[in-house]
Amino acid sequence: MLQLFRPRRVDRTAPEPTTRRNPALALLVETGRLGAEDAARAANEAENAQEPLAAVLDRLELVSGEDYVRLMADHYGLQVAEPQDYPTVPLMPGAFSSRFLRQRWVLPLAHEEETLWLAMADPSDEATLQAARLASECEVVPVVAAVADLKAAYDRFFESGEAAMREIVGGIEGVGEGHDHDSVEHLIDLAKEAPVVRLVNQLLLDALKMGASDIHIEPYRDRLQVRYRVHGHLREIGSPPARLAAAVVSRIKILARLDIAERRLPQDGRTRVTIGDRRLDLRVATMPAMHGESLVLRLLEAGKAGVELASLGLPEGGEELLRHELRAPHGMILVTGPTGSGKTTTLYASLRQLDRVQGKLISIEDPVEYQIDGVTQIQVRPEIDLGFARILRSVVRHDPDVVMVGETRDAETADIAVHAALTGHLMLSTLHTNSAAGAIARLLDMEVEPYLLASVLRLVVGQRLVGILCTACRESYVADEDERISIARAGAALPDPPLLYRAQGCRACNEMGYTGRIGIFELLEVDEQVRRLIRERASTPEIVSHAVARGMRTMFQDGVAKAAAGITTFEEVRRATEER
Repeated sequence: MLQLFRPRRVDRTAPEPTTRRNPALALLVETGRLGAEDAARAANEAENAQEPLAAVLDRLELVSGEDYVRLMADHYGLQVAEPQDYPTVPLMPGAFSSRFLRQRWVLPLAHEEETLWLAMADPSDEATLQAARLASECEVVPVVAAVADLKAAYDRFFESGEAAMREIVGGIEGVGEGHDHDSVEHLIDLAKEAPVVRLVNQLLLDALKMGASDIHIEPYRDRLQVRYRVHGHLREIGSPPARLAAAVVSRIKILARLDIAERRLPQDGRTRVTIGDRRLDLRVATMPAMHGESLVLRLLEAGKAGVELASLGLPEGGEELLRHELRAPHGMILVTGPTGSGKTTTLYASLRQLDRVQGKLISIEDPVEYQIDGVTQIQVRPEIDLGFARILRSVVRHDPDVVMVGETRDAETADIAVHAALTGHLMLSTLHTNSAAGAIARLLDMEVEPYLLASVLRLVVGQRLVGILCTACRESYVADEDERISIARAGAALPDPPLLYRAQGCRACNEMGYTGRIGIFELLEVDEQVRRLIRERASTPEIVSHAVARGMRTMFQDGVAKAAAGITTFEEVRRATEER
């Protein structure tokens, strides 16, 4: 059983020139367990095979695995990790990627306060120890581990899709080798080979299982990097050989009905595929890069129309305010935030609240992400000069009650939308601004007349997305001084004692520490005072000051409230709002 104590300090210097890059080899030579010639052979074999030294020594029958573990433990005064000492789930997944653990042949065994006990195949590896200290921000206590036990733990923790992908890649012998990648015929043949089809299907299946919103496929000189964006964070899941890049990219381009011969210009496409019993809409974007084409796939589950307003995470009173404004016969409601902040989800949830039987609802989108029954949805098509402004100009002649414009991108669209709101239509749209109040300045910059904007604007919703903590493994802690200062400076407050929560990772959340994402919001209600400030072209800080004085909760304050409730982490809130 692992004992949580700190070992004695040992000199890790290796004096022998032939083995100084590996203190473990130096120790074996010094103790007479290994000759210099065998040490050099083992070092070369370990480097070429990318295997841990202990495994190579055992395979070459120079030093058994058991003897190696015992020698390291005795020399450094360390404990030996027994099979029962290994955790049931990976510890500190936010600090250590599976790739780091397997490349360095290490695994966290226990974590207590500011100390981490780390199983290591080579406890003399000072570079790995230093990397672990930096990643974990802990004192690291090495524990000697048998390679077989580490392998078993890796298989148990990281099996799933990664292992399936490795099996597929391992079975693709010769694919991508010896082909003329400038030949369209060869690229089509490559893309149709069964192993390539299986590999692409596996990537999509794993992304669905993990709840990924995007797949990033990036070619490099020696590998094809594949990453999933899960709960807002990119997570690397594997690196197929570089020789498969052309085959994988061509397969996806064929699915998206893109020109596989065109590799010099960016392309955008869309397709629908069936993975198991789930239908998936894929938006594919390609970009030429140094070592081939880089792809991003946006995953949208077909038939899904987003969430209900009640599930967005609106603050107390916010949902009622938004529902009230959605019942207005005319005016403008805006949702603001950067790309990927959930604006479209909020608009879809808003449309679902409206009377789609007795009202005429039209949306203008780029692209149409989900289909909503009872809403006439129109796709922007810039290639035929069918943009937001041109469509909106026609839409207002179709007697709509509510019009949703996916994004107000330019002055022309803004002008048409404002005039439509003046003439008896309820307009919903989004803007790329950092705050709710910033939307007013942005529209004024688009040359919307202040008196017109003051007349039509009803509500501005500013938002960001943060990760939802896994309730099965989240861990509470007392907020440190820096966190308390940041929170107090923003006018937010914590309960007493000032508890916050951090992500850990377990099987329930796929070792991520998070189970989804939720919004943090600020809702700027446009009252008579705000209308006066708009007409006077008041600054954004002036508008914010008035709104806060009237009771508006800022995004940061809403985030702090969610962090204190254990819904998310303070670090997520700080990252999303850029508050320091």
